Amino acid sequence: MRVLAHIHTLNDADIIDRTIEAMLQQTHPLDGIRIVDNGSTDGTLERPSLSHAMVVRNKENLGASGAIAGSMRFALDHGYDWIWVFDADSEPEPDALEKLLDLYAGFPPSLQEKVGFLATLHHNVQDGIPRHGGLFARHAFPLDNPGSEARYYPCHIVIWSGCLYRLAAVRQIGLPNPDYVIDWGEYEYAYRVMKAGYKAFIHQDARLRHNTHGHTSQIPVEVKVGPATLTFREAAPIRCYYTCRNSLYFSLYDAEEGRAGLLCTHALGVLHLTLNFLLRPRHHGAQIVACLRGIWHGVTGNIAARY
Repeated sequence: MRVLAHIHTLNDADIIDRTIEAMLQQTHPLDGIRIVDNGSTDGTLERPSLSHAMVVRNKENLGASGAIAGSMRFALDHGYDWIWVFDADSEPEPDALEKLLDLYAGFPPSLQEKVGFLATLHHNVQDGIPRHGGLFARHAFPLDNPGSEARYYPCHIVIWSGCLYRLAAVRQIGLPNPDYVIDWGEYEYAYRVMKAGYKAFIHQDARLRHNTHGHTSQIPVEVKVGPATLTFREAAPIRCYYTCRNSLYFSLYDAEEGRAGLLCTHALGVLHLTLNFLLRPRHHGAQIVACLRGIWHGVTGNIAARY
């Protein structure tokens, strides 16, 4: 079983060494590490750890979806069996890959042929709390609650990082849609995995340390408004745009089942995000414009637009 590790980066000079070291420490050795850089300007590509990897530098930021699609195409063309996908701020434990492959090896052949991907269980780096996978439902994506006694459990949705995709399934399903850029690309692809009849599992003993709360700019901020204290979230304009656009586009154009319910849920989420900044217009003009532009492009189906 030949396994390629993929890591996409953008200005990750302060953390990329740890991620690559985690790849090199795997008890089941990797057959290759491919770094896809989306235009870093902070010296990421000068880090010494990159000497252990194949490096691809994109002239423009293709986001996670575009970078992953490129690496999947490379893996298919070069005879790999699996591709293990990572953000640059993820550190799998040394036996994570071994446990994922052992899980697959223990399945009967009939189930092996149906596996789309296997995933590590994310543990937030700040507090160690695990983040479980989700399920596609008519109105939302509820998180699984498997209990600690379950060694592994089926799921539909997990974020890109830590997912081990079986390339025989990828060949049948197709590549991720690069137009999702960032945010919701893994949801769209997981939906296609499910619709194609493939299965996915999370292995609770294959652990990944990751910042599951996202960038520090997205941490809740409490603001005093008269006698009340309101909680707001900060986010970069680019994430506002793609969150609004991609969630609405997915509900309207890519989801075939439960479309009305998903659309209502996502519309409420987009409204909440937009109001989050409309209530604080000072210093948030760029976020407001990004949300409104993302809403328009999502509703009109303009998935080819870029921030």
